[in-house]
Amino acid sequence: MMFFRKRQRDRTRQTRQQWKQRGKQAFRIVLMLALLGVLTVLFPTQQHYEYSAFREGAIAPDEVIAPEPFPVYKSEEAYQDEVAEARRQILPVLRYDSTVQQSKLNAYKTFLNDTKKHTGSGSGVSESLSQELRLSHPEIGPLSDQTLKYLIPVSRRRSASRSTLTTAVEKILQSTYQNGIIDQKINTVEEGYAEVILLNNGSERQISLEELADIENFTSGLQQTIEQQLPKASPMEMRAGSELILAYLSPNIAYDATETQRRRDEAASNVSRTKPGTVLKGERIIDKHDRITSDDIDKLRSLAEHINQRRQQDPFIDLIQRGAGLSLCALTLIIFFAFLKFYRPDLYRPSKNIVLFGIIILLPTAVADYAAQSQAISPFLIPVALSAMLATVLFDAVVGMVITLVVTTLCASILGELQYGIIFLTTGIIGAFSVHQVRHRRDFYRPGLYLIAAYALTITSTVGLLFSYANTTEFLTEIREDLFWGIVAACGSLILTIGLLPVFESVFNVVTSLTLLELADLNRPLLRNLALRAPGTFSHSINMANLSEEAAVAIGADPLLARVGCYYHDIGKMRRPHYFIENQHGVNPHDELQPQISALILISHVRDGIELAKEEGLPLAIIDLIPQHHGTSEMTSFKHQAQLIDEQAVRDADFLYPGPKPQTKEAGIINLADAVESATRSLPNNEPDEIKKLVQTIVKGRYDAGELDECDLTLRDLTRIQEAFLPVLQASHHPRIPYPWQAQQQERQVASR
Repeated sequence: MMFFRKRQRDRTRQTRQQWKQRGKQAFRIVLMLALLGVLTVLFPTQQHYEYSAFREGAIAPDEVIAPEPFPVYKSEEAYQDEVAEARRQILPVLRYDSTVQQSKLNAYKTFLNDTKKHTGSGSGVSESLSQELRLSHPEIGPLSDQTLKYLIPVSRRRSASRSTLTTAVEKILQSTYQNGIIDQKINTVEEGYAEVILLNNGSERQISLEELADIENFTSGLQQTIEQQLPKASPMEMRAGSELILAYLSPNIAYDATETQRRRDEAASNVSRTKPGTVLKGERIIDKHDRITSDDIDKLRSLAEHINQRRQQDPFIDLIQRGAGLSLCALTLIIFFAFLKFYRPDLYRPSKNIVLFGIIILLPTAVADYAAQSQAISPFLIPVALSAMLATVLFDAVVGMVITLVVTTLCASILGELQYGIIFLTTGIIGAFSVHQVRHRRDFYRPGLYLIAAYALTITSTVGLLFSYANTTEFLTEIREDLFWGIVAACGSLILTIGLLPVFESVFNVVTSLTLLELADLNRPLLRNLALRAPGTFSHSINMANLSEEAAVAIGADPLLARVGCYYHDIGKMRRPHYFIENQHGVNPHDELQPQISALILISHVRDGIELAKEEGLPLAIIDLIPQHHGTSEMTSFKHQAQLIDEQAVRDADFLYPGPKPQTKEAGIINLADAVESATRSLPNNEPDEIKKLVQTIVKGRYDAGELDECDLTLRDLTRIQEAFLPVLQASHHPRIPYPWQAQQQERQVASR
């Protein structure tokens, strides 16, 4: 019955594990499909057809024959020049307002009639009369009191003089209004025009600006105009006449900006975008080896625009381009993830790595899409080298190389130019190889110089080989801006790599060699405290690190991660160092404790270590090694003691470490190194055969117990690990020749027996 229950539990556990694996696989597939969808969206549709290899003044590389009739469009510069000229030919429009003359003259006559009512009213104009007139006739506000007094005659003689003056003023106003007057010279609004269009009651005529008077010029010649009408006028009459005319004079011609703009817009819209004539089907546009002229460029541009318009009208072109983008992205991602699955399964399995690789691929691809769509930035700023360096530092140079190939394929396809593909591929590879041995953040300066040189050489080479130039000056002019943007891209990629590395390390729990080397510093406060509070544990950790590093090198694991993991695997023992035998000096507190309590204290160093590691901010990869270095192994010595006391009361769970079992090769190595290093200290002598036999026994025991079932260590790896352990153990336990005083002491001890 017990057998069948155990078998049922095993089947249930296997089923759960299978469903868990299927769930992880499905989640990875969802992430990959999401990445594929985003990349497909970034691929532009309705890409424009163009003859980019043809440049004015260069030699035509191929013959071009018109596939069908098409009009020849003017260049944008020529078209805009013609539009500007058409606008300039339209004269400014002025509008004559006939209602101004009528309203002002009527107001003038009404004022005169009101003044006649007070003729002969006495000695002059009272203050109340002046205020009454000014309130009734706002136009006379500028009139002085002397003029107003003069206009209200007190005698017949004054009345005759007044009548002559007011008649002359009326004539001047009528003449001025008929000729038209403007408030300011049109030159202040429209410069460079000597003539204008004057609109008057539905009719228009073209007149010279000299025929129009403005308020300023009219005022300056007003005295002369009054003298022509009243040759014998007195100074008072001259003054009164001037004030009256200016009071009832208002501009009746104004600049009509709306009408002027309308006419100019109409003229601009009438400018044709095409040149006279049409290129016929089969007509040779340019022959091979001919020098390319501006007319040839206009024809080629017109042909490309005609083809693009035809393609936009085809509903299947968009589907074809979208399908092509989807296919290219799918093939590229399939190749990349297949490489990871078969050659780097340790990077393929974690779902977080799929997200990380997606971000690394999307960074330059999104910039490439923006550069292709908006033309706002130079394509040289697409950070392919950034992705290559990030992948290399986070993982290794091989992954960086593959990322370079993937990103170069996608970005060059989006841009559609061979030059950029060559530059991206070259700079990405150099960027990946230049940082693959970076061990400190200060080491990034040298890769920066390599990257700048790579951009400069590839840009110079591609520009020189892929294009034709009339002279050296044209070549230098073309390459100058490209080199500038290439250097900016190199420096920017380097700076972003240094800045983004800590972000990716913390978010995705990726440990780089830079971080591991920083953690390997034995002068860090945590390790110094370990050496002071638990010196035996510290010595044990150093010896373990030597064993683990050699074993990791032997099987192709990460030796730096294995070494640093050993440094921190037992930091939890600092909480109760005297409960661990390597830190004891003759007194063992476990002699006074129950075996279950002793086991609980020893097990707690795992939990304490995890807490200290989190407080210290250690990477997750290091924290995971703390519980895995014991796995779910059993404390046999304390269990045996408990069985001697009361075998019925012993529970296996009380003497098992909580685990989990080692999940990586490095964790498996540390698990074995911990057991081997501790066990060899119990050997009565240091004979190589005994050490070898002990190592084989421990490794076989861990394998048989299933402690290594969940990591990737193979039987061949275990053999190599044993072989790597032996030289280190033999070196640390080698015999020494006794000093003379030691030999004499041994002889005396033998003689006394």
